[in-house]
Amino acid sequence: MQGGLRNLDMMYLSELDPTWNIDELAFFLNPEAVIFANPLALAACTIDCAKTTVDKPMTSLWWCAGCWGNLYPFSGNIASDGSAPRDTSLLTARILSSLHRKALAHKTYGDDALCGGTIYPMLPKQQYKLSTMFPVAESEGRCCHSIGESTFRWGEHRTIPGVGEDYVYLVWRYTDCCLSSDD
Repeated sequence: MQGGLRNLDMMYLSELDPTWNIDELAFFLNPEAVIFANPLALAACTIDCAKTTVDKPMTSLWWCAGCWGNLYPFSGNIASDGSAPRDTSLLTARILSSLHRKALAHKTYGDDALCGGTIYPMLPKQQYKLSTMFPVAESEGRCCHSIGESTFRWGEHRTIPGVGEDYVYLVWRYTDCCLSSDD
């Protein structure tokens, strides 16, 4: 593929990223967390939750992960005892946000990204969809879900008590491509 993008991306290893487990280090990469990691900004995410569940994610509320909560801080610490599908999906969205902030993931849709990806420091939520692979695959009748979509539509029934605590997601990335005159 053009622009240095590959068909298969390398796996992100949170064990090798010190900003994933230490919130103070993550703050240096995203100091705007002070503005968006508060109850007022979180309340705005309810609008994104409703819109995402009915249609698709809102690009204007880029700090929100819909019904899953706030994307900030870009670390692996979650201050809630929510459901396993919600928490693991939020962590996946935070990883994608962190990769975009570090310029390790590219925006691959839209006129500005045609024929190659562009560096985009915010998470383009409409570019991604997730599929649950484990503990119960998201396959029959429903292939995937949007970032922030209510877990009551796709995930709460996928938890298997005792053994289904580690979730595995397949991340789908939409890519606008073009055919050049050379092809």
